[in-house]
Amino acid sequence: MYFKYQKYIEALSVQCPPSDYTPQKRVAFRFIFGDVNHKNYKNNFFPVLRIKPTRKNGRRFKKDSSKCQGYALSFFDTLENARNRYAELKKDNPNISEYIGTHIAKGIIEKEDGVVSKIDKKGHFSLHEFEEADLEKKFRVVYSLE
Repeated sequence: MYFKYQKYIEALSVQCPPSDYTPQKRVAFRFIFGDVNHKNYKNNFFPVLRIKPTRKNGRRFKKDSSKCQGYALSFFDTLENARNRYAELKKDNPNISEYIGTHIAKGIIEKEDGVVSKIDKKGHFSLHEFEEADLEKKFRVVYSLE
């Protein structure tokens, strides 16, 4: 099965997605822009390196393993973990909602949508989408961050 961003991840010098990513059904929470008129609404389900490709030349994406993560979507396993991460980010960047979202959406990731990482200690995990995945239809706003 092909990944949505296959041509970008094929160019990396590392296995992308990593071999421990697997197809799983999982409840997921993601930062999104809730207002359809928001300038970044169209980016709700795009990975960071597709939203702003020039970031791949920055410090955060210096290694190909980091670039691999830049072509994945970020999620959390619970609403509480998503809210906690947002609060952490807001401490360092009071305007973070302009970049990552104004709301949290909840949905179900199915095995047919792609492969997911293990959940880390903060409840975060990544998804590399399969080519045919359409997550926007599966997620609904459940919490306002503003």
